[in-house]
Amino acid sequence: MRSFEAVGTDPQRVALAAEVVRINARIHDRAMALVGPMPVPPDVTIQQLRVLDHVMKQPGLSGQELGALLGVSAPTASGLVERMVEKGLISRTDDVDDRRVRRLHPTEAGLDTMRRLDSMFERALAVVLQELSTADLELLCQGAQAMLSAIERVRARHQGEA
Repeated sequence: MRSFEAVGTDPQRVALAAEVVRINARIHDRAMALVGPMPVPPDVTIQQLRVLDHVMKQPGLSGQELGALLGVSAPTASGLVERMVEKGLISRTDDVDDRRVRRLHPTEAGLDTMRRLDSMFERALAVVLQELSTADLELLCQGAQAMLSAIERVRARHQGEA
């Protein structure tokens, strides 16, 4: 089992964090059995998905920075970006300080592609929602809101550090 130093030293918090991870792993495994693995778009390669992943995590990334993250040459990165732009999955904009630099951003189509890839939980939820009571749905909403709030706080901290 993973270490949970990030939640502090309180044994109760550590135990609860470990239980959340265990439950999440079981949910993942059961959802996979119920609805199957994520659908992979037939017209997008694994390398292109890696490009989209990096651009989603770091909007405004330059082509040179992307190449370094992927461990490929500048011409290879440029070719990957060009194909992704042609497919409408990412866009390029001029850097405000250096017009020679192009910044990469996911498009709505790119975001939608990644959402579809990460839809296993949503697909499983659609199948099991009818089994949940109103009280269970309220608890699920509260838990989901707590997770969203925590993600937003962490995201804001990371953006402040950047």
